[in-house]
Amino acid sequence: MKSRRANSLSEEVGQFTFCVAAILENTKGEILLIKRAPDNPPENVWDVVGGAVEQFEDPFEGLKREVEEETGITDFEIVKALDDFHWYQEEPKWDMIGLTFWCKTNTREVILSDEHVKFKWLKPKDALKISNHQIVTSNLKQYIKEKNRLE
Repeated sequence: MKSRRANSLSEEVGQFTFCVAAILENTKGEILLIKRAPDNPPENVWDVVGGAVEQFEDPFEGLKREVEEETGITDFEIVKALDDFHWYQEEPKWDMIGLTFWCKTNTREVILSDEHVKFKWLKPKDALKISNHQIVTSNLKQYIKEKNRLE
């Protein structure tokens, strides 16, 4: 039996889909942006790789699955967690909370999923120039800040 407190707490906190994202860096120091398809909200946005973690899935396995599904890239390593994000949408059932990871890969070849129409490997500051989504822009700024700190 659920208590009243649990119900009110659930209503206060809300429901979120847990997501993971990857800023993929290649050996030239370029990062991968992928453009979302017109039928894949938010439409036509230059995005980093990522998506929802499935129920009972380990977040790292979810990241690996999303990178492979969206890009075909299987050889990458996680450098570190970079940023967290909250994304509130028009329909609360699609609200998201997640983590963005800095990842490195030796692969430049990308095989896009049907969810995306284009990809670009860009220098971080150039990626920031074409970023047209608040969360992606925030993730890119955090990546640049952290990369500069470590150099």
